[in-house]
Amino acid sequence: MATQLRLHNGTPTPFIDDQPVFASYVWAPTPTPTEYPAAAQVAHYAAAGVHLHAFDAGIGREWCGPGPGHGGHFDFRMVEPSLQRVLEVDPEARFHLRINLEIHPGTTWWHDLYPQELEIDSEGRPTTQSFASRLWREQSKDFLAHLVGHLIDVGLADRIFAYQTGAGHTGEWCKGLTSMRRPCGDYSAPMREHFGAWLATHYSRDLQALRSAWQDPTATFEGAQVPSAEANWNTTHGSFRNPRREQPVIDYYACLAELCGDLIIDFNRTVKEIAGTRSLTGAFYGYVLEMAWNAGFFSEGPDSPYATIQRSGHLGLERVLRSPWVDVLVSPYSYGFRGVGGHGPAMLPTESVRAHGKIYLFEEDSRTHLAPELAGFGRVPTLGDSVAVLRRNMAEVVTRGHGIWWLVNPGHVDPVAEPAFRPLIRRFQQLGSFAMELDRTPAAQIAVLVDDESFRYESIDNSLDVPAITQQRLWGLPRLGAPADYYLLRDLLEDRLPPYRLYIFLNPWRLGSQRREQLAAQLRRDNRVALWVYGAGYLQDGPDVAHIEDLTGFRVGLGEHPWPAHLHVTDFGHPITQSLPQDLQWGTDARLAPLFHLADAQARVLGEVVYSQGRCLPGLGVKELGSWRSVYSAVPNLPAPILRGVARYAGVHLYSEAGDVLYATPQLLAVHTSGGGARRFCLPRPAEVVYELYEGRLVAEDTDYFQVDLPPRSTSLWFTGERALLQRLPS
Repeated sequence: MATQLRLHNGTPTPFIDDQPVFASYVWAPTPTPTEYPAAAQVAHYAAAGVHLHAFDAGIGREWCGPGPGHGGHFDFRMVEPSLQRVLEVDPEARFHLRINLEIHPGTTWWHDLYPQELEIDSEGRPTTQSFASRLWREQSKDFLAHLVGHLIDVGLADRIFAYQTGAGHTGEWCKGLTSMRRPCGDYSAPMREHFGAWLATHYSRDLQALRSAWQDPTATFEGAQVPSAEANWNTTHGSFRNPRREQPVIDYYACLAELCGDLIIDFNRTVKEIAGTRSLTGAFYGYVLEMAWNAGFFSEGPDSPYATIQRSGHLGLERVLRSPWVDVLVSPYSYGFRGVGGHGPAMLPTESVRAHGKIYLFEEDSRTHLAPELAGFGRVPTLGDSVAVLRRNMAEVVTRGHGIWWLVNPGHVDPVAEPAFRPLIRRFQQLGSFAMELDRTPAAQIAVLVDDESFRYESIDNSLDVPAITQQRLWGLPRLGAPADYYLLRDLLEDRLPPYRLYIFLNPWRLGSQRREQLAAQLRRDNRVALWVYGAGYLQDGPDVAHIEDLTGFRVGLGEHPWPAHLHVTDFGHPITQSLPQDLQWGTDARLAPLFHLADAQARVLGEVVYSQGRCLPGLGVKELGSWRSVYSAVPNLPAPILRGVARYAGVHLYSEAGDVLYATPQLLAVHTSGGGARRFCLPRPAEVVYELYEGRLVAEDTDYFQVDLPPRSTSLWFTGERALLQRLPS
């Protein structure tokens, strides 16, 4: 059987033997040759039409080290009987193998054999294998080749839907001990050698170029050292890294990102070259919208102020998106606000995934009412709340063209422990298949851009990323009343995006001259509106407020003393701010430095920023710049009413102004609400039918608006299209 990704109704979609498939899975503990503890749960998923199964494999299982009864370090004797246990429950089963290649601390045999290949942290302790270990890389590829070959030999290769390769903590490409905690890495000999080789390539073996960039007349490629923990932790320019003084750290982050991206590509190429078109390949990767957290957030370490993103491997997303060897990217959904009233987005910019012809899988690991009371992670207390959250997440999946897998461990989406989940799973499967037959092209009029490169120019303190990215996308953006698409900035610069009316830039702190020219060519036309926050464009070769004016069109002043900053509205007569309450304010309680304010007599000032020394200065403004319009906020984390005003000013269609979490496509509209109540929704075009898909109820006909009463703590999903299409919906 051939499994391939193809464009289907506007979105990359798996095809099995030329037939499109909704990528929905059950994710259960890996079976053993003698028992399958999740058999009863899986039987219910199979009865609902879910026949894809995700399992863990790799180190500690088939890659088990030297031992009796098998040759080498691999033992595949248990693979076939384990998969047969699943086929006994679901004869239509196909498998997605999550292959973890991380040599975790419990793998003592590998550590004993190859101590020189281990990562060394900044306190001198060995941890797990270095990502730069050539030995580990080649052994991993050897294992993958043998595993795929074995599955071919035993006749199971056609049953493998996808191979997912991973390393790092839980196979998610970040080191749990040196990116999520205070110690830094990697100070091993393999990494020092790799970093030197990377520098030689990056600087075209021009020693003078290296010395000039590093401001070090003694620097050499061979003698280059991984930056110290102190250099990682400290910056010379507040929330930012000054490239004139901190280029070694910036270079190391780029080196690590490219290394991890290349490992994913190399491992998946190994699989593809043997499996051919039988299977897809992928990875947990690209969490650039999420990783402001650390081990303390997960109660796995002391509370601390650092982010994970810079010291993880996830900043190589652009390389992975370009690769023809990677089909699937996966993540849990955001941990930030999972409960009722929250938003369940992906950890990566999924419209970039779609633009590059790949599919995103949404890991549905919600902690339902079945979980222990202190489970955390957005655990909800009642069955009704569980249904609302699961429906909300499914609405995210079908409106963005995602795949999904449901975790059936205790406390999750378990149809045995909670019989009420059984019809829900069946309905989700029906709706996923139905949605594939609709128009699934991106239909938002708002593009939200995240810049992977700019992360390297920040402090690893998370005081900037939490308000600018994490809180912004979890609180303000999903509640503004219109859908938004999320992209890497470089996809806009390379003209991969359809036209939008409003472009919201989360973190373009550092832009070189070429990227500035590319961005100007994309924005400064067709009356487009750009929304900038805080220090957009502040860094080029070095920091300068003139760079902000060059990018945004606003002249900006600077305050150097670190302090929290908040903004409030002072002009209520502009379309952006009209009808807003006087008590609306936004910003951050974290100390940022430098701080910015408007110093532009040509701008219309809509609000003031308040920061150190109690300064009250212009902080929110708008400028009409001929062929385009520019809006600037001196502080991040804009609330939904301000974002809604900017969207209205840009001519974006607003479905609602009630502040509910909202998703939409050309033929679907979904709303998640905590308060409920009477709502009126305006459609961008008339619909022959408005039909509530979760409840199976006709709401309105031949209309461009509809009114409903929403129950509190609920999620609704409406089809808003042609009658003929609705006939394809299973009853």
